[in-house]
Formats: sequence, structure tokens, C-alpha cells
Amino acid sequence: MPTLVLGLQPHLIPAGTVPAGLLERAMTEPLAVGRDEVIYLICSHDRVALGQQQDEQGRHNVYRAVGGIGGPFAYDVDTPWARVRFPDGVRPSALGWAVLDPLLESVEGLHPDASFDASRDPEGEDGRHRHELLPWIFDRHLEVGREQEVDRGAVEGGEIEFRLEYIGKAGVEALRRATGPHHKMPLILGRMLMYAPHRLVYVLPCDIGAAVYEPEQGGPPSVQVPRLVEAVESTGIPRELLIGAAEEALIAALGTAENRRNTGTRQFPRSDAGDRLAAIGIDDVVIAFRSIPERVMIRGERASVDRGSRGIRFELPRV
Repeated sequence: MPTLVLGLQPHLIPAGTVPAGLLERAMTEPLAVGRDEVIYLICSHDRVALGQQQDEQGRHNVYRAVGGIGGPFAYDVDTPWARVRFPDGVRPSALGWAVLDPLLESVEGLHPDASFDASRDPEGEDGRHRHELLPWIFDRHLEVGREQEVDRGAVEGGEIEFRLEYIGKAGVEALRRATGPHHKMPLILGRMLMYAPHRLVYVLPCDIGAAVYEPEQGGPPSVQVPRLVEAVESTGIPRELLIGAAEEALIAALGTAENRRNTGTRQFPRSDAGDRLAAIGIDDVVIAFRSIPERVMIRGERASVDRGSRGIRFELPRV
């Protein structure tokens, strides 16, 4: 009775990347080498902004935006959402929603934007080091418990709760070409601007890992889940079927506002991918996230996942 395990590893793309047409650059930076993003999670999150320095240690409060449907928004300065400490050389941007972090280049090896024009930037040459605040906090959460050679700063609080708007899949190179925004992105961006201007839209591309095991071998906790390129060979399951199964299972497990295909009578596991997996002898599918940072949650219409969430199991229909 073989079980297919699907593991998803999300990466966060800053909110301005897709509207600015910089998705290809984000997907080809040094930290993206070796990734194989094939599932899109399009999410939204409240805007966040920095307050004034609070103490001699250089810590700053961070505030969330609040607003009503279609109306103006403000920041809740009575209830700090987080407190951040910047390391030497990193400081707040004058724009409020960003930080100036030259360590992105010196430590992470990110390339400067070739189109950057210091003469047109409000912070001159320092503007080339601007990084959006929420992804900066996400990265600090990702580092919790890891020994760092260089001080990158720290965050107290800052519980990130992404609201899942849409799940979609891409071909092997789709995210690495300058082909414009995802087809759902204009609709989602427009809806946010009209109804929830206090929220921003973020893309979380996910790597897929997969493995097949027999239950008597000990279950998912002891199973190694290799990257997709190796999983295709080790499982014998076609790449496009693994991707389709991951997309359909995730839609069925979490639910989204914009996914209406495969949400009725053809919802996974009674779907195209579920039928094809059952036909080759797979009895169960377990889908789970791996490497979600501390203090980060992805919330769908039906369920939510965080670092401590267990895999979600589907029993495939008998052929």
C-alpha cells in the first residue's frame, strides 16, 4: 500500500517585485540557484511600517496597517506588531516601509539592480540597498535557531500571517522568464487596491519534494523527500503528475478565494491527478510544508499551516 509524500518549501518574494516586472531577477539571484519553483502561493498581508527608535540598543517598533473596505488606512501605533533590532550598517529607510541593508550584497551576494539610478532615488546611493520590511523580518524568522557568522539583526514578535489568495503551478522555467505577471495577479492586485488597500500581495514560490514509501517502513517522519528533479527518477512518477498532485492536494487541503477549479465534485483526491496516481498503484497522498520559518503562518479558507503543522493525508479512490 504505497504512500506518496509531497513536501513544499516556500520562498518569499517582496510585494513590489511582480508589479515592477522584476520577477525574473528575483528568481535568478544567487540565493535562488538550485531552486525549482513550480507552485505559486499568492498571498496577502497587512502593510507594516517602522516607528521611531525606542531605546539605546537601536530597537524600533513596527506597526501594522488597519483599514476598512475601500477606505483609507492608518497604522495601529497603540499596539506594536513587532520590535526590530538592526545590526551595524543597517538602518531604517526614509520611506518607512523598508530598511537599508547593504549586507544583502556583502553577505548574501545579491547583485545590484543594473537599472538603479541614484540621482532619482530619495536616498541616493543608499537606495540600492533598500529592502522591504516584511521580507526582512521573514528572513530573520528563518534564521531563528541557526548560527550566523554575521549579525543580521533580530525581531521580537512579528507574527506573520499570510492570507492565501490563489494556488497555481508553473512549468520548469516559467518563473525564470520575463513573461510578465501571473495571469491571476492583475485581478488579485486590483481587488486588494479597491477593497483592502491596507494589505499587500506577496508571491511565495515553492519547491516540491516527493517520495514513495510503504507504511511498514516507518511512516513519513523517517522518509527522505528529495527535490523534484531527483524524485521523478526515484519514484518513477512523471514530473507534471507530481506537480499537478501537489497543486490539487494543496487546494483541497487549504482552500483559497480564487481557486474554483477542482473544488467541486472533481476536488482532490477525486480529480485528474488523484485518478492517475491511483491508476499507478498509489493508495495515499500526504502533503506537508517544510522549512516554514518560526512565527509564520499561511492561512487558507479551510485550514492553516505553520512550522509545527503535520502533513495532511488523502486516501485515493480505488480504481
